[in-house]
Amino acid sequence: MTPSISLIQDHPLFGLLVTVLAYAAAMRIWRRFGMPALFHPVLVATALIALTLFATDLSYEAYFAQTSLLNEALAVVIVLLAVPLSRQMHLIVEAGHPMALTLLAGSVVAIMTALALPYAFGAEDHLIAALAPKSATAAVAVGIAEKLGGPAGLTAVVVISTGIFGGIFGPTILAAAGVEDDRAKGFALGVASHAIGTARAFQISDVAGAFASLGMILNALLTTALVPIAIALMR
Repeated sequence: MTPSISLIQDHPLFGLLVTVLAYAAAMRIWRRFGMPALFHPVLVATALIALTLFATDLSYEAYFAQTSLLNEALAVVIVLLAVPLSRQMHLIVEAGHPMALTLLAGSVVAIMTALALPYAFGAEDHLIAALAPKSATAAVAVGIAEKLGGPAGLTAVVVISTGIFGGIFGPTILAAAGVEDDRAKGFALGVASHAIGTARAFQISDVAGAFASLGMILNALLTTALVPIAIALMR
């Protein structure tokens, strides 16, 4: 590697620039081909960043440190989710009991569907641990998988794929099932498809986005509690 290239990749903002450019390119590709699921910007951007890290021989640890500003900005965005939640609090209170039942059913079904086939075919414990938290948001799912001995990389791929599928096909599936209430649409997208589903819900309406935010948060907490129990029972 030439000294000039090494100097560029060691710059504190190199990883941040790569991330922004990769996502901009991914959005352009997605729109250019008619927004197909295969070219979802999160998936394409992830692939572009991985290729860049491989080509420049930049470690993930160094890349993570270089994107610290972006991570801090995302933390602020997560806190700002409290704004739509507070605006729709009266609707959330009204839907309390149905939401509690939906959350429990959605979380249990998400875990069981992730584990059923691997368990039936005798998958190893580390693979089961990687798949179980697929419907929790990425940071939570990776933490759960690592605690249970699962590979974090595989968990991240499964979580992102789940979110992309739900974000793209979720509204269509809900419409086909006759779901018309934005509260139900949003909560379902948040529980099943975490952050990507929540972003899609905000495109439907502010009400759907608020309920999706709540579903994402509550499902992350419930998944943290249920996954270790489910895996312990299977073992």
